[in-house]
Formats: sequence, C-alpha cells, structure tokens
Amino acid sequence: MPNARKKKAAKMEDFKKKKLKVGKQKSVPDNFTDTSFKSKSISLPNQSINEDKSHEITTSRNLTLADLVVQLKHYNAGVKKEALSGLTDICHSHPALLVSSLGLVVNGVLKLFVDDDRDVRKATLNYLKSTFVDIDRVELQPFMPLLIIYTCSAMTHIFEDVRLDAVKLMDLWIHIAPDVIVSKFWNRVTGNYMSLLTVDSNSISNSTNTTPSTGATTTASVKAAVTKSHLHIHKNKLGLFTSLSKFLEAGLSEHDRDDYWFLLNYLDNKHARDAFKVRMSQYHTVDTSKVAVWDSKHKNQFTPAHAMVASVAPYLSEGAKLATFSQLHLFESSGPKNHSGGAATASSGGQTATSEINNSEFSAEERLSNIKQLIETFQPVLVASWLEAAPSVFISISTISMTPALELLHEILKLSLVLWRAMVGSEIISTLPRDWLNTHLQSLLKHFTVYFPYGADSFGNRGSKVDDMLQEMNIMLCELTSLYLLARTMQSNNVSQLKLSERQLKRRKLAMEEEQNDQLPDWAETVVGHVLGVLGLDAEGNAVSTNSSFRTENLVSLLPAIWGFLNCLNYEESITMFKAALSYYHACQPNSSSKRVMLDFITRAYMVQSTPSYNGHFTITKHSELANMLQEWFLSLPKVLWQLRSNYTETSRSILNIMCDVAKRSDKDVFDMPTLLEVETKLVPFFFVNIAKGPLFGPFSELPADVQQRALDYVQYIDSKSEKMAHAIQQCRERQTSIGLYIE
Repeated sequence: MPNARKKKAAKMEDFKKKKLKVGKQKSVPDNFTDTSFKSKSISLPNQSINEDKSHEITTSRNLTLADLVVQLKHYNAGVKKEALSGLTDICHSHPALLVSSLGLVVNGVLKLFVDDDRDVRKATLNYLKSTFVDIDRVELQPFMPLLIIYTCSAMTHIFEDVRLDAVKLMDLWIHIAPDVIVSKFWNRVTGNYMSLLTVDSNSISNSTNTTPSTGATTTASVKAAVTKSHLHIHKNKLGLFTSLSKFLEAGLSEHDRDDYWFLLNYLDNKHARDAFKVRMSQYHTVDTSKVAVWDSKHKNQFTPAHAMVASVAPYLSEGAKLATFSQLHLFESSGPKNHSGGAATASSGGQTATSEINNSEFSAEERLSNIKQLIETFQPVLVASWLEAAPSVFISISTISMTPALELLHEILKLSLVLWRAMVGSEIISTLPRDWLNTHLQSLLKHFTVYFPYGADSFGNRGSKVDDMLQEMNIMLCELTSLYLLARTMQSNNVSQLKLSERQLKRRKLAMEEEQNDQLPDWAETVVGHVLGVLGLDAEGNAVSTNSSFRTENLVSLLPAIWGFLNCLNYEESITMFKAALSYYHACQPNSSSKRVMLDFITRAYMVQSTPSYNGHFTITKHSELANMLQEWFLSLPKVLWQLRSNYTETSRSILNIMCDVAKRSDKDVFDMPTLLEVETKLVPFFFVNIAKGPLFGPFSELPADVQQRALDYVQYIDSKSEKMAHAIQQCRERQTSIGLYIE
C-alpha cells in the first residue's frame, strides 16, 4: 500500500502547480535550452543609405526613381505621399528621366487611382497634373489606354469619394488626349457618366430622406442643415456636370473651331466647309509664297503652280497633324477589329475588356448617331438639377453671389447647349417628329425661361464674376432658343421628303400648320427681344441704350444665336435682327475689337450665301430691304479705312479683301454699279486729297505692300477711269519709289 501511494503522488507531481515566492526566481525546467545571444554590432547590408548611387539621379533622401516607385506600393499612406512628392521633385528637375521611365511610373501610379486614403489620391492627381501635361503626346500615346481603363474602373468604384476623384482624373485625360478618349473609349466613358449620374442622384435622395433626427431641432438648425446639405449636393454635381460637358464637347464638337463655326452647319458637304474656312482665313493673312516680285534688273525664274495644287496638296501630307502613327496599330491587339456602334459592355476578364476597347474605333458620325439616346438619358437629370438649384439662386431679390448652385446652373445650360448643338447640327433632327422636339427641347426651355433674363430682378453689387456668369447664361439660353426655332424649320422642310403614308403625312402637316399659326411662342419672344436689346434695338426697331458691361467675348458667344434667329424667324423679324446687328456695328468704335468681330460676321454672312452648297433660309436678294441695308454698310467701309490709318493692318486688309470680292462680281450680285462707283469716290481720300490747308496723304502710303495692292486691285476691278482716283494714285507714286507689289 505505501508503495502505491508513493507512485500516485509521483504521477501527480507533474500536474501540481508550484507556488511562487516573492523575491525568488522561477525555477528553470530540466530540459530548458538557452537561446539568447549577444552581439556587439548589427549588420544591415540592404540599407539604401549605404549604397553608392553617385552615378544615378537621386532625391535629397538618396532615393532613385525606381526606389520611389517601389514605395508607391507601401501599405502606409504617409510613405506613398512622400514617394509622390519625391517623384514630383525628381521629374521637375530632370524631365528627360520621366520620359525614359514612363512605363515604370505609369505602372506604379495606376493602383493609386482607387487607394483607400483620400490624401494619396489627391497627391496622385496633383503629381499627374504637374508632370504628365508637359509630356509630348507621342511619348504618352502608348500608355493612354491603360490610364483611361484604370480611370474608368475607378469611376465605378463602390465608394463615392473614389468615384468623384476618378472624375477629376478623367478631366485630366480629356485635357491631354481628347481624341484618344472619344475615338476608342466613347461608349465605355459615356456609360460610366450615366451610371454616375444615376447612382449619385439616388444616393443623394436616399441620404435626404433617411436623415435621422436626434435631439431637439430648431428652425435655425434645420435651415443650417438644409443649406449645408444643398451645398454638398451642388458641389458634387458641379464637378460631375463640368467633366461630362468637357467630354461631350470633345466628342460631339469639331476640334479647333473658329469663332464663326456656326456658319459651317449651313453648308452641305465637308469639302464646301473646308473651302469656305480657307477662303475666309485669307482675308486676314497674306501668303508671300504666292507672290512673285518682278525686277527688270535681275533675271527671274518663276514657274506658275498647277491649278490643282491648292486643292490637292493639303491632302498629300499629314505633317501638320500629330505623328501618332495610329494607322500602324503598334500598341493594339492583332485580333479582329470591332467597329460596332453599340454600347460597350464590361467583360469578365480585364485582358478581354482591354483588347475589346482598344479595337473599337468610334468616328464622329458614329458618335453623333447616338445623340438622341444621350439627350433622352441626360436631360431628365439636367431638368431635375435645374429645378432643385434655380429657386435658391433666383427666387430672392437680394444680391446674387457666387455659389455652387449658380455654377451648377451655368454648367447645366452649357451641357444642354453641347447636346442640342450636336443634335441640330446633324441630320437626325429633321427625321424626328415634332412631338419629340416639343417634349424635350421646348419643355426644357420653358423651365429655363422662368427666370430669364437671369439676374434682372436682383439688386446690389454682385461682382464682376457673377455678372459675367449671368451674362453667359443669358447668351446660352438665346442660342438654345435659336436652335429650337431652327429645328422646327428643318422639320417643316423635311416633311414632304419623308416616305410616310398619306394619312400620316396629312396628320403631321396639319399639326405643323396649327403650330405655325403662332410662329413664335411667347417665351421665345422674350428671348428675341433680349437679343435685340443687347444689340441696341427694341422689338419695333427703335434705338435703345446698350449695356456697358457687354464685352467682346460676350458678343462672340452671342453670334450663333443671332445667326440662328436670322435663319428661323419670319422675314420681317429677320430684317429687324439684321438691322440690329448693323446698328451695333456702326455704334462700335473703329479701333474696338467688337467692331472687328461684327465686321467679320457681316462679311461671312454675305459671303456664305455665294457658296453653291449653302442651304440656309437667310438670303439677301437684289433690290430687297436687306440689300439696301448691306449697301449702306458697304458705303461706310472707306471711312473706316481712313479712321484705322495704319494702326490696325489686319482689319484694313480684311476690309479691302471684301471690297475686292464685291468689285469682282460687279453689279451681278446684290450691289449695283452706282454703289460701287460711290465707294471708289469715297476711297480717294484714302490715297491723296487736296484740302484748303494743302495736300494731304491718306493712310495708303503707310500700309504694307500687300494691303496697298488690294486697294489698287479694287480700282482695277471697277475700271471707272476716274480722274480723281488716277490723280490720287499718281501722287502716291511720286511720293514713294514703289506702291503695291510692283517695283518701278
């Protein structure tokens, strides 16, 4: 028995907890192994501070570009921000290094587009703005599809702040390479904007409806909360609408448009539009390569160019354009091309989606073919945003200040104008029924014209920026109204050409006749009256005072509306509009930029009608009231030449060019021969005149040789053999060794 007790106690010894005593160490087990070690130094061979990088470009922290790119993948947000700051410094100090390492940098920053930290995304955007904008497009071209694809992925991110930052990135790519985005990623980016507008509007409405009310609420707190909520909503929508407007303008509008782009929409074919642009550009510049100066003292060799050189040579070389070598497809997949115009859908694999997008090419015609769907998709969001923001800006008579709501209204008008310019400029609008036009554009304009003219009911000093924005909004609404009236006219002219049944054709004609009984809607009359008032006339044709804050850039923006009203109003109203334009021209100072703009507008409005492919409704026929007003304008040109002297050579050259074009047509056009002879008589003081104080030379002697030659050409075209003109030219020849382009 004692042995059994001892054995049992020995077994329990292993499981018995030993008591610890204060001041005494814990006993070490018998099988304990000592793993501690002692060392006098620690070797860290991989520290970059010890590396010799004297042969490489480094930052102040002795980090190369490759080291900084590696740090972009770090888990810590601070490290990534410092790496982006280092990249900015090293790229600014050594721009060539960025170009040679562009692939490494692009692969490093791609995943930062969807980084969880907001400051990292902001630093990434700032880095790209400060460095990528200055890179040559040819160098950046191979990486643009990859950058845009990752940006599109960020635009569909689950978090709202990531989506909003991705929109800013898309703005950057639109600024750098708009043609790449609209030609290869049109459907993908358009779908992203559609989803953004839908998701953001739903999230805003849900957050507004489900806001919890905890604690006591007062009237002041409710107003403050509503103001803060609307401020946040308007800021988010403002950035989204601004980006969408830039994208649609890049895809639906022609690049490098001049200030008179709207005239080109009234020419039938592209060849006529290009020829008209070239012809008008020659009014302001002189091509010295086409001038052969004859000198009898030296041998000259001049071979006239072939007659077809001017029309064929521009198409033989693409040297003036960017050398992207896109026709070689160096950076695209060798798979089959996909030219479908449907909506692009996201593939399950990233590589499949990339190859699908790279192989899709969207021409301008394919992009415009979906303009109807774009309007039907975006316009409800635009109307809802307008109805939400407009009352907070215009319903009060107090001073209007620069707020996100006002900027949002400005962008809504701008975005609507981009969409409807493309719609009316294409041939699609003439094939659509009148009900569709009234449902979309007329209803939109009725909402817009509630507070028109914008800012007229407010008092106080608003500031120059607010006044300029309100002025631009008024001008954009005027152009939208002219587009609506022009679209109605186009649809009316196209009814007889449609292949409809007799019953459908009769019904549509009856509906249009009912609408034509009231040719101009009441809301449109207000807009037309505003345009006349800006130009200095009222609806009856009486002169009124003009707004002193109406500047030249505002006039340039108003020209499309003026031209649109000239083509869509009835004859009497178009006469009043043209009279207002001429009155504004005569009221401007000779040396003002507004005078130059109106001179070019009137010149083009006259010259475009002589183009065989012109299809506009505004025509100036001989012996008409419009022709009489145009003759009065033509008679005033010699006086303007005298007033300009030699200070504004381009304007003088433009005036003499239009005078020569009119003289070459003689009396076969709207100008009769007595008018042309009277202009020649008024042109005599431009050369030389004898007055009571003595002989006086005009500005002819002070102008360049090519401008002098145009004045001599006008006299040659008229060929009136006027003694006064011959004497004036002879006096100029005696004063100068040579006049014009000919050497005596």
